[in-house]
Amino acid sequence: MRKSNILSPLSLAEKASIACLLLFTGAAFISQILVMQGAQVIAQPEQAYLAPFTSFEHFLGTDQLGRDVLSYLFLSCRTAWLLAIPPLVAASLIGVALGTIAALVGNSGWKIPMYRFFSLVILLLVYATMYPIIHFWPVFAESSLIHWAYYGSTLPLLYFLLFKEGSSGNRGKGKSITLAFDEWLQKIINVWSALPKLLLLLLLTAFTHFSLGTLMGWICATYWVLPARIARASVLQLKKDFYYESAQALGIPFHRVFTHFIAPSLKGPILTNFCFAASGLLGVGSTLAYLGIGIPPDVPSWGKMLANARYSIEAWWLLAFPATFLLASIFSLQVLGNRISAHRRQESVIK
Repeated sequence: MRKSNILSPLSLAEKASIACLLLFTGAAFISQILVMQGAQVIAQPEQAYLAPFTSFEHFLGTDQLGRDVLSYLFLSCRTAWLLAIPPLVAASLIGVALGTIAALVGNSGWKIPMYRFFSLVILLLVYATMYPIIHFWPVFAESSLIHWAYYGSTLPLLYFLLFKEGSSGNRGKGKSITLAFDEWLQKIINVWSALPKLLLLLLLTAFTHFSLGTLMGWICATYWVLPARIARASVLQLKKDFYYESAQALGIPFHRVFTHFIAPSLKGPILTNFCFAASGLLGVGSTLAYLGIGIPPDVPSWGKMLANARYSIEAWWLLAFPATFLLASIFSLQVLGNRISAHRRQESVIK
């Protein structure tokens, strides 16, 4: 049966979800521009707990410090977006790369020279030693240039040590080590999957400096597991198909095999996982802010406003408005994830 590319029309809930996500993303980008220009929510204690819809200046009311609720909610979109989208994009890319490599090389297909292996061990020890110095020594902790150099040099060095081939005259000389990459990745995934993500983030952020960058890094290090598992399973299934074997027999370059065969098969499940994981991250980020962990005190967040609602039972708007924003964003991502998942099921039936 011929494959159909015709998508079913969007339902009203799906249209509303897409509109909500576009507004959420637009508010996050505008908030980022305002923050870069030094915009802040000003506290006016004499106007604390103003009820909503009573004045045009504070349309959604004020909190216990007299801060405008609408402005606070608007700037909080930036925090929620930064904690959900960029780290999850990075985690998905890392997971797809690791899962694809594990499925392709297996336990005996990756050999590296002995000197590169020991260089890799020394490099990891050096970076582990430099981490507390760079992050906790005041001279280096305040320098963003040093942080960029520390993290930016990691991937090029790892690529050179693990993937870069030597000169043709040096190939085949000296001892080499065969890495059981697939086996070790499976062990790491099993251990990492057994730990609850929220508990793991609580433990990691409790012993590090509170900042959005640090929390984004921990989220990226926590959420790569499922994309890696999805990519590994998909590539292992793909290797059994005849067109993949034909591409290998014809000597087609790997980048063309990846873009024409592997990437299309990964797009659906990775996007579905991305939507559901992002909806979960919105709740996790608000939970951390509610508990006062991970997010600096001067950074607005929906979770912080929910925490402030405890100080006054009568200030219902401090609970209703951030909860509405949060739930609308979460449900919109889940509706979009269900749409992508349903489209995948429809394609599998039509094939």
